Amino acid sequence: MPDGTMRDDFDNSLRMDRRGFIMRIVAGALVAACPLFAKEAEASSRIIDIRSPKRRTRPRRASTRFIILHTTESVSPGTLDTIARRGTASYVIDQGGKTYRIMSRTQVSIGAGRSMWNGLTNLDNHAINIEVLGYHDRLPSPPQLASLRNLLSSLMRSYGVSSRRVIPHSQVAYGRPNRWHRRSHRGRKRCGMIFATATARKHLGLSSKPGYDPDLRARRLVVADDYLHDVLYGKIGDLEPAVITAQATPAIQESEDEDLAVRTLETGQTVWEYAGDEYAQETTIYLLSDGRIRRGDELLLENFDFQSIPQGTRIAVGYVYGGYVTKERTPYSIVGKNWNNPDTLYITDGKILTGDEVRDEKIPVGTVLLFRR
Repeated sequence: MPDGTMRDDFDNSLRMDRRGFIMRIVAGALVAACPLFAKEAEASSRIIDIRSPKRRTRPRRASTRFIILHTTESVSPGTLDTIARRGTASYVIDQGGKTYRIMSRTQVSIGAGRSMWNGLTNLDNHAINIEVLGYHDRLPSPPQLASLRNLLSSLMRSYGVSSRRVIPHSQVAYGRPNRWHRRSHRGRKRCGMIFATATARKHLGLSSKPGYDPDLRARRLVVADDYLHDVLYGKIGDLEPAVITAQATPAIQESEDEDLAVRTLETGQTVWEYAGDEYAQETTIYLLSDGRIRRGDELLLENFDFQSIPQGTRIAVGYVYGGYVTKERTPYSIVGKNWNNPDTLYITDGKILTGDEVRDEKIPVGTVLLFRR
C-alpha cells in the first residue's frame, strides 16, 4: 500500500478520534448540566394539585378545542378555595405566579357556563378553563404572565389548540333574553377581556386571534355591550391595557338571576322579562303551575295567553325537553353520555339538580330531564 494512503488513513483516524473526544466532552457537560436544566424547567412549569370534590362526579370533556381565559374579579384569599370547591376552572394562577390544577386533565370544568362560539354551545364540554386571579381590565402581574405563557404553551402543544382558539371568557359568554335585551346576546360578561389586547397576547406568545364574532355574523346573537365589542375586535383592543384601564367601564345590566337555568315567574313579572323574543321557541320550556310541561312553540299553537301566565310558572330558556325518566327511559337512553353533564338538569319533587349532582341508580322514576344541545 502506498505511503500516502497510509498517511491519509492515519489523519482521518486522528480526526475521528479528536471529534469523538470533543463529543464525549460535550456529552459529559450536558449530562452534568441536566439536573440544573431539569430543575429550572420544573420550577417554571411546576403545577400544584388541588383536588376539587367535583372530580368524583364530573364527566370527561367531549373534546378539547378551546382554551378559555378568565379573570376572577377578586384576589381575596378564599377565591382559590371557592373555585376548587365548585370546580369552575381546570387551572388557576395566583398573583405570585403559582399554578394550581383543580380538575383532572380531561374533566369538565364549568367556568364558561352559558357559552357559544360559531354555533357550538356549552363550551365547557370542549374547553380548558384557566382562571387568573385579577381583573378584566388590568394586565396580570409579570409572574402570572410568565406562568400562564408556560401553561398555554404546554396545553396548546398537547391538545393541538391554535392561538385563535385561546380566547377570553367574554368572547364566548352570551346572555338569554331579559328585560334589557329582547334576544340572546353577546356581552353578558367582561371576564378575561384583557386577554384580547395585543399587549397581553404578545406576553403570552399568542400569534393570532379571532377577527370577528361568527355568532354575530350569523345573527344567532346580537351585541349588548358595544364597549366590550370594541375591545375584542375594534381599535380599543390594540391599545395598551393601561388605556383600557383608564376608560370608563359601566356595569353591565343583568337580571339578578341571569345565571339561573330555570327561573320562576314572580308577581308582576312577564314572560318577556325571562324569554324576550324567544318566548315561543321550541327551546323555551314552561313548567306550568298546574303540573303541565310545554315547549314555547306548543303553547303558541294552543293559543296560550302569554300575557297572563300564572305566578309560579318556571321557565327554562335554551333547553331541550327530554321528558320523564321511567324504567324503560333511563337518563342515558334519553341524552346519551351527556346524562351527567353539569348543564343537564333533573327536576324532581320541585328540586332542580344538575347532572354532576345525581347518581344514575338514584334518579327516581318521574323525574323531568332537560338538556342542552
